Amino acid sequence: MKTKNRIAVVLASLVMLAGLPAAAQDTPRTGGVLRAAMIGEPPSLDLHWTTAVITQQITWHVYETLYTYDREFTPIPMLAEGHTVSDGGRRYTLQLRKGVRFHNGKEMTSADVVASLTRWGRMATPGKALWKNVEAVEARDPYIVVVHLKEPSGSFLYGLAGYNNGAAVYPKEVIDAVGDGQIKEFIGTGPYRFVEHRPDRHIKLVRFKDYAARSEPPNGLGGKRTAYLDEILFIPVPDVAVRLAGVETGEYQFANQIKQDQYERIKKVQGVEARIVKPGAWPTAVLNHKEGLMTSKKLRQAVQAALDMEPIMAAGFGDKTFYRLDGSIFFPEQIWHSTVSVGAYNQRDKDKARRLLKEAGYAGQPVRWMTTREYEYMYKTALVSKQQLEEVGFKVDLQVLDWATLVQRRNKPELYDVFSTAFVFGADPALGSSLQCNWPGWWCHPDKERLLAELQRETDVKKRKALIDQIQAIFYEDVGRIKYGDFFSLDVVRKELKGDFRSSLVLFFWNAWLTR
Repeated sequence: MKTKNRIAVVLASLVMLAGLPAAAQDTPRTGGVLRAAMIGEPPSLDLHWTTAVITQQITWHVYETLYTYDREFTPIPMLAEGHTVSDGGRRYTLQLRKGVRFHNGKEMTSADVVASLTRWGRMATPGKALWKNVEAVEARDPYIVVVHLKEPSGSFLYGLAGYNNGAAVYPKEVIDAVGDGQIKEFIGTGPYRFVEHRPDRHIKLVRFKDYAARSEPPNGLGGKRTAYLDEILFIPVPDVAVRLAGVETGEYQFANQIKQDQYERIKKVQGVEARIVKPGAWPTAVLNHKEGLMTSKKLRQAVQAALDMEPIMAAGFGDKTFYRLDGSIFFPEQIWHSTVSVGAYNQRDKDKARRLLKEAGYAGQPVRWMTTREYEYMYKTALVSKQQLEEVGFKVDLQVLDWATLVQRRNKPELYDVFSTAFVFGADPALGSSLQCNWPGWWCHPDKERLLAELQRETDVKKRKALIDQIQAIFYEDVGRIKYGDFFSLDVVRKELKGDFRSSLVLFFWNAWLTR
């Protein structure tokens, strides 16, 4: 347990906030409207439906999960009161908190939780991964839910605590109305409730006056959540320069995904703070393994052989403060970091790439590559990749879309060969989108699927690490995805926005307030 806690403390220390004021020195103030400039429109406000980070960043204020992460990235109760484990680790009995109200005034009960978990396990990427091991979910009484597992799991509570594509609890009637379609009523139990979505204008949340906060002190994402702000407006501002200028002039109090080459200048701007979050994510080119050109392993290997990651990362992130070259599918700050097979990373071998193209019988068909300028680094890394691939004989059709459209289209394998995205930090190695067969790109490999199933079941850290080493070897041999490196995000805030909140890794504005 000491080792586990030490690892967790290391993970908790990863977020580096440049110039963050000590919240303890400020007295919280109730009131005000927070205007947060976001990269664009979310593809959905249904947390079960998408892994898009912007959906999580916005809806995390509205919906809550049974468990969440403390500052050490250990699962702790949120809507649950606690749990017991029995039957050799195969039965979890979850005790729900009483008196928790949805935004429609109804009390949350086990019927809502069972409906939500069942839908999440059917629809969400981490839910599908976890639910392969779920035998049944039952409501024993209004405040007790029992989950029967097929085998013991080292990932179960981590899955329930996840924030991206998380196991949000919705009212049962909201789920019954849509089934596996996208929810149409955005009702949760969180400190802020949804009011309206005016496309291209804003998503408006207001304080939920009947919010049932936990009594414990704030702890990471858990503990007491207080809605000091009257309203939060999430405003789509696709142009990164406009987002930054808006914070500098005071039009917005927060903006995310700022160009890293602006960091030194931002530090000199009065009334504004720069925030670096490390690690942030690893940018990637996701290859379509289901249909099209990239079903050819030799073509995937040609892409992997051709790319020179230094100029790609430099184009995407500029200042070396914000990126590093590393081939592991987990971050160096994590115990899961591996050096197995990283010789296949950053090969920069054009002759090998040309040879593989010839062996694959490539005849100049265009590689359809979807990217976006709403995340500027995605466009720039794709642009340099296109240049490098065309040098060895590929023809690349770069399709620049808004992010919401890209997220919709990536679910249709007939529409593309490659798309740009990034995989964010995750506490549990078995549940991340980067390794899942059912996630867009559909990287499915029988040995990888078997090892992932073992990874979910295994509870011993050393044995889990050995499984990850094997998975990473398959990642490079089969060319599951193309990893460019690791990057760190830059967000900016006005100094009047105070409180113990984090940005980028997990963006939340409960426990935050405005001084004016």
